[in-house]
Amino acid sequence: MSSLNPQRSSSFDIMYLHPVYDALINIDESGNFVPGLATQWELSADGRTFDMTLRQGVTFQDGAEFDASAVKKTIDRAKLPESTLSRNLGLVHTVEAVDPLHVRLHLTELGGQLPSLLATESGMIISPNAVDSPDLGRNPVGAGPYKVVSYSTGQVTYETWEGYWDSESVEAPRIKMITMADDSARMRALQSGQLDAAYLRPSQRARIESATDLYVQSDLRTLVQSIVVNTGVVGLDDPRVRRALSLAIDRQGIDTYLQNGGCTPTVQPFIDGLWPHIDGLDDQKDAAFDPDRARALLEEAGYNRDRPLSLTVASPNISQYQLLAELVLANLRAIGIQADLNVMETTQTTPAMREGKFDLMVTVIDVGRPDPTSYAADYLLQGGAMNPGGFHVPGADVLLEQSRRSVDVQDREVPFRHLLKDAFDAAPPVISICAPDNVIGVRKGVQGLVVPPVGAYEFRGVEDSTGTDCGCRRMPISKPVSECHAQM
Repeated sequence: MSSLNPQRSSSFDIMYLHPVYDALINIDESGNFVPGLATQWELSADGRTFDMTLRQGVTFQDGAEFDASAVKKTIDRAKLPESTLSRNLGLVHTVEAVDPLHVRLHLTELGGQLPSLLATESGMIISPNAVDSPDLGRNPVGAGPYKVVSYSTGQVTYETWEGYWDSESVEAPRIKMITMADDSARMRALQSGQLDAAYLRPSQRARIESATDLYVQSDLRTLVQSIVVNTGVVGLDDPRVRRALSLAIDRQGIDTYLQNGGCTPTVQPFIDGLWPHIDGLDDQKDAAFDPDRARALLEEAGYNRDRPLSLTVASPNISQYQLLAELVLANLRAIGIQADLNVMETTQTTPAMREGKFDLMVTVIDVGRPDPTSYAADYLLQGGAMNPGGFHVPGADVLLEQSRRSVDVQDREVPFRHLLKDAFDAAPPVISICAPDNVIGVRKGVQGLVVPPVGAYEFRGVEDSTGTDCGCRRMPISKPVSECHAQM
């Protein structure tokens, strides 16, 4: 993890943050918004103000009172340029503490995405006594069920605190989360009993299912393995070429060979079960694996054996993405593209995408965080942070605005699906490949872990029903009588 300060953390640190910080809004295992530190919320009819009623009787772990002024101080701090949340909260013009239990956000644009934002890091409220602390990254102070009692490189230990407002919901008195990057090491630690739960690759699922003392928990997630296309590169600015690239990708083969059937092939960013999913899109002609048609489109665009298109495929230096990139290279070479691999430090990939210093980038995108419309704003709209080539579909900005006019999914889904379909028809700058199964290996008897689609793990209800001691490491799991260990 990079930091336990939600305003300085990286995108995958949320599992470390959630035990300490309650958010204003929570997300349940089905992806529905439910009360957190805010018990009610409402977007105004014009979409320009967002009102919240706060939970009464909540205190922070340092004894400070949770109220509207604390919310205002956290959000005001999160809006500063040095915060990693400043861009997400850019639509919030001012925060008004109407009274101790009511907060009003005044917005510069329509705010239909605010429940999503406030259910993740942007809604994690920090004690007003600690929000400006330079040591917050190692000594966090929130209003969540756990306090950090030990922090070292790659390991965090949490214990419950008596002042939590919903202490009856907390089963695990102690949780230890350990970063263990190697897939095989995690599997061995889980099988040996060193871990009670571990995040695993989909290809490891069968080994868990065949074990007598383990079981698989698999929840819907919003992660999609993808190829980001820089439309500012000559050749990639042609929609025929981008369509050819998509047609060349053998998604089913990648799923079978690389993931053992654990990565749902998809040509759209949102798979079935997520509200922006477009029924029937994956069955269309432009969604099929068709190398012959891909070659014909390249020929039509002026590229052939005598004048081949040359591209570099970048990948983070993580084994599973390098393997994916190599399969993508093979698919592209099969249609006559001269493709080379460029392995980059993981920390360099996001800056490279923002600055347009790539041709194609193999990566994973969390299309649901902080809100589905954020994906479109970043990748599909002109001026988007991850759209350095300036891909643009006429009317997309209007459709995005319409999808943010309400917090009701039924109102949002029609214009947003329209935007996604228009982008697909224009050969988008993101080629979706497959959505990996979220596979968590768990020791039998350990239960109660909640994993919402956006990955904000909920540990409060985790317990060991066998009555035996448990030892958990990095992720979830535990039991009132003992320490638990989990790993991701």
